[in-house]
Amino acid sequence: MNSQSLFEGESGLLPSPIIISLISVPRKKKYPTCPTCSLIFSKDSDLKKHLEDDQWQSYQETKLKDYLKCEECCLFFTSKKGYMQHLGKVHITRYKYAKCPVCEKKFRNKYAVNFHIKQVHEKATREKCPECGKEFYNKYLIPQHLEKCKKKNPSYNA
Repeated sequence: MNSQSLFEGESGLLPSPIIISLISVPRKKKYPTCPTCSLIFSKDSDLKKHLEDDQWQSYQETKLKDYLKCEECCLFFTSKKGYMQHLGKVHITRYKYAKCPVCEKKFRNKYAVNFHIKQVHEKATREKCPECGKEFYNKYLIPQHLEKCKKKNPSYNA
């Protein structure tokens, strides 16, 4: 019997074999595991191929019962903090702005206001170019500026 006849049925070719990956020694905590035969899979998609449709549906329901579900977009969250952050960033469109007490500029939260005050009004994060003395909001802008300084005035290279 040749190898081609193994894959041919009476009405032609059979569907191609399904390739799935199993885990023999689990290294991370929660690999998808078959609730019926306890086989461990590397991906949910491999487990889905292994299970019947009704078994897969049941597996999904039991897997997701401990998670918080966003009713608006059907996403699931493992923690209340993650769920609340999602709601605030995605679904709540009216922001409770925090204002800068100095210039009245609006920000999404108090941390952004505090950083703004430090950077703009207190000038605490400012750094000067060691070559020309130009002032920058933070030290990360200086290396790019130094390249320009050295091109304009080659005497700085000495």
